[in-house]
Amino acid sequence: MNVIIAYLDTMFSAYPQTPRMIEAKAELQGMMEDAYTSLIAEGRSENEAVGQVIRDFGNLSELAPALGIASDITTAQAPSHPAPEPAPRVHAANARPARPQHPPLTLDEAQSYAEVRRRARFRPALGVAMFVLSPAAIITLPVAQEAGTLPISQGAAAFLGILILLVLVAAGVMLFVSASRGTASFRRIEEGRFAASPEVAAWAERLADEHDRARGRALLIAIGLWILAPVPVIAFSLLLDGSDEQGLWSSLGVVLLLAMVAAGLALLLSQSWARSAAEKLGAGGASADGDEDERSIVGVIAAVYWPLLAAIFLAWGFIGNAWGIAWIVWPIGAVLFGAIAAGGNALESYRKRR
Repeated sequence: MNVIIAYLDTMFSAYPQTPRMIEAKAELQGMMEDAYTSLIAEGRSENEAVGQVIRDFGNLSELAPALGIASDITTAQAPSHPAPEPAPRVHAANARPARPQHPPLTLDEAQSYAEVRRRARFRPALGVAMFVLSPAAIITLPVAQEAGTLPISQGAAAFLGILILLVLVAAGVMLFVSASRGTASFRRIEEGRFAASPEVAAWAERLADEHDRARGRALLIAIGLWILAPVPVIAFSLLLDGSDEQGLWSSLGVVLLLAMVAAGLALLLSQSWARSAAEKLGAGGASADGDEDERSIVGVIAAVYWPLLAAIFLAWGFIGNAWGIAWIVWPIGAVLFGAIAAGGNALESYRKRR
């Protein structure tokens, strides 16, 4: 219901708040609330009911004669035209081209796009998890071979580790490509080439609000996992200090660390689809300006952070032949990422409240 009231406020905000307009607004609000209640009683979901009410009562120009405000709207839409003031001169280097006018987005298009994003929500999440887990084999196999647990040569252990790493990276890339193909028919939405629509924006915000609680829980669990991820490494290193199997168990602790980080990312990303879709649908042409990147800050950082950390680990291990100590980059990296993720989400929340 709050979405309907917000949409109604947006409809009337462009017109002078005369007593007749205020009365018409109250009358229209009653009609919309009655229609919403009837649709809910018929078994419609809240999203469907809100979308139907906005479709039926969303054009004020069509409803104006019935509400008795046709003359008020006509007067407001045809203001006097005073002589325009000369525009201030702008230096050519600072001048910006006019934003192209794109066709508006319909509610049906927005709902189809959101449904595609919902169905594909696990693919990017699983792909990111595979990227994070990809170094697990190259971490454990050489250490297991050196400890005598794995009866193969050192070269074979390194080869198998690299092979598994590449297979997991390839599988993750294929998941991302598959998810991108699903939204290929909505390219103009992805690129922001559509005019902002109050109807679509109201519906999208309602969709995001319905899933924000689940996203908030996922964020809390993910941050907890990221902060606790170094515990297995620290525990195995301290409890088995001086043991012949310390190196092997420490490497297994690093794998557990990667698994906890991957689980947190997969959980958070799979629950963020509604808010991400709402930001795309509500932005319109603004998302194509390049002034402000509306993508998830944590997602952007994670896409670079973990491959970079893996590269540091591999370079240290191969060039310095230091597989027994190179694993230390993972607990340190996990703690740093937990702090970065918490700060990034705080920054996102502040940016959206501005």
